[in-house]
Amino acid sequence: MLPDFPVAYVDVIVKRTIGSCVILAVVAFVVALLLGQYLAGVGVVLGLAGATVNHRLFQVSTAHYSNSEGHLRRRPYFGSVAGRLGALTAIAFALLYFVRPMGFGMVAGLVVFQLLLMGNALGSLWRYQRVQLSSLGRNGAAVDKPVEPRAGDGGADA
Repeated sequence: MLPDFPVAYVDVIVKRTIGSCVILAVVAFVVALLLGQYLAGVGVVLGLAGATVNHRLFQVSTAHYSNSEGHLRRRPYFGSVAGRLGALTAIAFALLYFVRPMGFGMVAGLVVFQLLLMGNALGSLWRYQRVQLSSLGRNGAAVDKPVEPRAGDGGADA
């Protein structure tokens, strides 16, 4: 069932995650200001922004290092991924050492991004599986009807 997972769902996952990150960054910064921990708020914003940029570069890198059959050239791909993750980790550790509240905020932002991404992916996979199972006929045979994201999922009409 999952090899037929529509690419439109991947776009939905990314759009939802980025939208959630923007909202969460604003909320985290305001809450941090109200608590008098503006450096932690800046760190959360940095973490969410860094993870979002890293994810976008991951998508571009995947497309760049894939051939027409969808196979990756692993060596350059691994180097680009490791370099970005290493840079984010170095920045987070440097902030933890020099500006502790901002460093903890950045680590929290990086973690929250991953949780949002996984939550959105799980939700899309769950909906896709539910649609696939509901498209089975009474006798268990598949009914030929295309699976498209729902209108509210940010598909073609979003």
